[in-house]
Amino acid sequence: MRIDTLEPAYHPNHKLGFLIDWLLTLKCNYDCAYCPIGPTGHDNSTNHPSLENCLLMLEQMYQYTDVVMSHKKDAFKEATLNIYGGESVYHPNIIDIMKKTSELHDPYKNKWRLRRRITTNGTSTHQNWKDICEHVEGFTMSYHSTGPEKLKKMFRSNLLYLMEIKKEHDVIVCMYPDKNHWQDCVDFLHWSRAKGMRVRAKMLDGPLGMYTKHQLADIKDFIDPDEISEWNEKKIAHNQSRGCCGGRKMCFNRDLKNSKFMVPRTDNGFQGWHCSANQFFLHGNNVTGLYYTNKDCRVKLGGETGPIANIDNMSEHIQQMKERKSMPTLICAQADCGCGTCAPKSVQKENLTEILKIYNQNQSAGNEQAR
Repeated sequence: MRIDTLEPAYHPNHKLGFLIDWLLTLKCNYDCAYCPIGPTGHDNSTNHPSLENCLLMLEQMYQYTDVVMSHKKDAFKEATLNIYGGESVYHPNIIDIMKKTSELHDPYKNKWRLRRRITTNGTSTHQNWKDICEHVEGFTMSYHSTGPEKLKKMFRSNLLYLMEIKKEHDVIVCMYPDKNHWQDCVDFLHWSRAKGMRVRAKMLDGPLGMYTKHQLADIKDFIDPDEISEWNEKKIAHNQSRGCCGGRKMCFNRDLKNSKFMVPRTDNGFQGWHCSANQFFLHGNNVTGLYYTNKDCRVKLGGETGPIANIDNMSEHIQQMKERKSMPTLICAQADCGCGTCAPKSVQKENLTEILKIYNQNQSAGNEQAR
């Protein structure tokens, strides 16, 4: 089937808001196979960014978000600040930083809503974990069977504490298909389900995510049957398909009655498509001081790739945004689309314009493009 328009399925529990992805530090106590060493992964040879730089970047990200929100309809004036790393809870100033996420949002609280989440491997000490919980609305807990037993025990303890205090959380089990880790992944799924937790099996992307029919049968009770079916049908090729990071279903060619978990890939990805990723994402790299459309999409206005700004000139960039009457869209320049697949996009500019009527106050928000 030829696909020339892509958008998320419309469901109240999976509403597409604005995501601020903040890479707080590159230091981490895990070395996961899918996580590269460097700016897009983890690197223990670097230092933790200073508290001063952390707070400056946080303030700038809120200012940027405020401009984007000025174009949204009220129902979509909702931002999620996702704090991650490396492993963000190991930043020595994490408690001070979390307090400031509230204080710095105070001027905007009547203009747009904010939810703070930490994506973490959940291996903080118990006292530090309790303090962090006081300053965040929710957690995405990622279980890694590749870690030592000491850390996996700590993960279970901190997860049970979230249940005890009734703190919002999602449990994602990274499903490593190799024989040394697969059974532990499956066992943890059953342990979580027995405790009454909301747990989801996370299929690994790319060449790491090659699963047998027997393995898919092992997790049939923890993943949507449609997604299982699509994985069964997937060809063994690393670029064959891509799912939404948040588990959203996607609609093709404006067919809103039908949806799929997996988006087929082609050799050229979405190159040349009109895309609205900049209207739904902002990525701040606290280590390099650079800002991107999001952590995987490095496309900027004009059909080029690279950072949209840095910590030294972000204020000027925000001022330029304010002077626009509407939010522009992008022309994709990448062969691979990672996080950002769910952002509405189309080969035809008019289709994207029509989709953006759902989200934006001013229809012209989908009509401008800077070159």
